[in-house]
Amino acid sequence: MSDMEKKLTEETEMPEDKKKKKKALAVLIPILAVFLAIVIAVVAFVAHKFSLIQFDDESTTINPSQEFVDNAEENIDFAEMDDATGNDFREILKNWATNGGEKMSNRDVINVLLIGSDASAEEPGRANITEKGNTDVMMLVSINQINDTIKLVSFMRDSYTYMDQFDRYAKLNAACANGGPAYLVETIENDYKIEIDGYAMVDFDSFRQVIDVLGGVNVDVPAYVANHLNKGVLKNNKIESGNGVLLDGEQALHFSRVRKTDADGDISRVARQRQVVNALIQKAKSATLTEINEVADVMLANVRTNISKKSIISYASKAVTEGWANYEITEITMPTPDTRYGYSSRSTAWIWVVDYPLAAQKLQLELYGETNINLEEDGRKTAITVIGGYVSKKTTDN
Repeated sequence: MSDMEKKLTEETEMPEDKKKKKKALAVLIPILAVFLAIVIAVVAFVAHKFSLIQFDDESTTINPSQEFVDNAEENIDFAEMDDATGNDFREILKNWATNGGEKMSNRDVINVLLIGSDASAEEPGRANITEKGNTDVMMLVSINQINDTIKLVSFMRDSYTYMDQFDRYAKLNAACANGGPAYLVETIENDYKIEIDGYAMVDFDSFRQVIDVLGGVNVDVPAYVANHLNKGVLKNNKIESGNGVLLDGEQALHFSRVRKTDADGDISRVARQRQVVNALIQKAKSATLTEINEVADVMLANVRTNISKKSIISYASKAVTEGWANYEITEITMPTPDTRYGYSSRSTAWIWVVDYPLAAQKLQLELYGETNINLEEDGRKTAITVIGGYVSKKTTDN
């Protein structure tokens, strides 16, 4: 009997179950090959996207010999105060920021700080140079997976605070300019006693490009804001006033940044910033895969973050599986009206004097539904009371 005949005889005599296994294996192998090819393609795609990002380490160590960069308008003159009051004011800020109080966290609450730098196309990569660029946008995106909510928390740039690694006092806006984005995170954590899981810092050019990729955003534009912008930076690209006005990237950027139109300055500006971010989130929900890919390329190529690749993948997975896009979005300004007091020195510099213990307590309650801060109800000495200030009874901003 020939070899061919023997093989045919063996196959003919093979048990039926072995024949089925052999056929199944023959079908399974090409399926596995296709699956493997898809996995390789996805990994390559993700690796390419990650290669666009500038990843930072977790270090916030400051060179003690470096010169502290501070705008002239931020040099607060407390000469009109007597020494005792001035010292009390500073001591309260310092003691709170350095008291080692427990910072609240919860595995089901993800806090990411969005930082916007005023980088421009004239200086590519300016957002990645801490000595340049103002961080006029400091917004915490807090995702609560327990009650399915997202809170957008705007931190006011003129909040006066103690910066421990420099042993000095300045506006919050100076933290990133001197110590980088990780130091800004640390400063906010010290003041508000919460843990922030990471930051993402982008420049305003990429912000503008993303909005254009998505076809613009719809926001409510007050007539006085439109008039101010149309007479100035947007005279060649005028915007309409009204509800749900469609803005392109350039219009949305200037709408977010202008503050000299408002009697309350930064209060209305941060409210506009949250409105634009909220509109971006809504627009992204209906974006096509092509648009999402374009947005990713623009954002990732201009982002600086200390969030690990593993965490980014985890967040992306949770966003899809847990439906973050459907979470209710609410907005908050910190410090709140009843925890801040506007102060202007003889040099006309303006700051927000903040009752940080109360502000921290309120923010913890907003983000976690509980607080670890206990305060006296009456007679409590605060940074506001020592300078003879008073606060609004109102607890939220419009």
